[in-house]
Amino acid sequence: MFLRLLFLAVILVIIVLCSSCLFLLVKILYVRRKYRHLPCPKKRSFIWGHAIDFAEVAKKGGHFSMLIVKWQKTYGTVFVMHVFDMATVFCLEPSVVREMLINTKTSKPYELYHVFQTVFGKRLVGSGLFSELDNERWEEKRKMFNPAFKRGYLIDLMYQYNNSVDELITYLKPKADGKTEILMAEEFNKVAMDILAKVAFGLNDLNVISNSDAPHCKASNQILAGIMAQMRNPLIRFDPREASRNTVRKTQDAIDLIRKMGKNCILERLADMNEGRDYPKDILTHILQASSGLKGNFGLEQMIDEFVTFFVAGQETTAQLMSFTYEIVGRHPDIYKKLQAEVDAVIGDNDSITYDNTCKLEYMNLVLKEVLRWAPPAAGIQRTVDRDFVVNGYKIPAGAHVALNHYALGRDERFWDNPEKFDPERFREEHNRRLYAYFPFSLGPRVCIGQHFAMIEAKVIIAKLLQKFHFTLVPGVELEYSAEVTLKPKHRTPLYLTPRKTSMD
Repeated sequence: MFLRLLFLAVILVIIVLCSSCLFLLVKILYVRRKYRHLPCPKKRSFIWGHAIDFAEVAKKGGHFSMLIVKWQKTYGTVFVMHVFDMATVFCLEPSVVREMLINTKTSKPYELYHVFQTVFGKRLVGSGLFSELDNERWEEKRKMFNPAFKRGYLIDLMYQYNNSVDELITYLKPKADGKTEILMAEEFNKVAMDILAKVAFGLNDLNVISNSDAPHCKASNQILAGIMAQMRNPLIRFDPREASRNTVRKTQDAIDLIRKMGKNCILERLADMNEGRDYPKDILTHILQASSGLKGNFGLEQMIDEFVTFFVAGQETTAQLMSFTYEIVGRHPDIYKKLQAEVDAVIGDNDSITYDNTCKLEYMNLVLKEVLRWAPPAAGIQRTVDRDFVVNGYKIPAGAHVALNHYALGRDERFWDNPEKFDPERFREEHNRRLYAYFPFSLGPRVCIGQHFAMIEAKVIIAKLLQKFHFTLVPGVELEYSAEVTLKPKHRTPLYLTPRKTSMD
């Protein structure tokens, strides 16, 4: 009897596996047929499609957007890419950017954003502002959060920006001997997290800047690595190999750590508010006060979703912007000299940088804009279209996932003179021809809510560091890329620091 049951079980498993494989095969064939009228780069594998191409680019120190640039030159500005049973239509036309981001109510594709909602069975950002797929619900939340990012509030944060950078400078001084290699990308991550934790959530005791083993920084990095691992291999959670099991376990532990911190922070703040104790009027307070007006369910788990969204995403892109700024400026001595001269002229020997100072850092603003064109932390955006439309004579069917790649448009000669040259001066004047070809913070209703927060923060941090230190990149280290949700410098910006005797040195 036992052998008979075992035999039947094996047969059942075989039938299920065969049925699943057949279903997958049919779905792949259906998707490939649906988009066969669009230009398509040659696929290296029927099952994996173009995933092999992306993996090869990553091994060579590049990232997938470089492949998009290459394919555009061969197949034009509209083409389709296949991975497994999913198709993504790349539309590298400003008119499509305008249509997708500004003129229509397109939606975020579930297939892409669900990997942020839940990672390896653990709720990460859930239905937070970044991952909310329902447009009406998102609009309601966005209106709730907008006042927390007004200019007046950001001006009030200048003291904390300064304090956190001063702490970083104190930490770096013993290492600034011109001989000790410093991975500056890690330092930017720490100071960005310190600022966000303090000004947004009143978390003053994380001690991330001076602690090389700060668990919250490690947890944030592990979460991003886990998301990327899940995107590359959706079945990794069920992979019995030790490396895969370690990735899953470490990511789950990291999520638990961040969400537990968010829960404790929220509960403590609610208690302070309910019992009439003093509490900071920060972003967390604003979220909690405004959330009572939201329709539908918005309980503790949803509050934690928003906390995790801002805590993880809020520091990551700013840190990478600063890292790439050092990577690129360090390779252009003339730009470095002009940037430091401006800091000396505007900041001088002042210990504190004001909001008005940041407004006068005009050349730094140009440099940051060019960095965002050259190496945007968020290289692209995807949307699902709700109706058929035509681009360059090609019909894009309703339900298609349309990718808008900011990196590729930033390399397009139609919009930029000599696009491979790093030239901040190109942003001295706005040109209509690049309208909708430049969107590092997205555009339209879903434009990044924290873009002004990030740009002010980056200016203060970079200016104060340039005021106190000279830097030189470690010789022989090439600028290579790593795609871990955001675009990062692969080698983590290794450099040497030496102190400046005075800021006018």
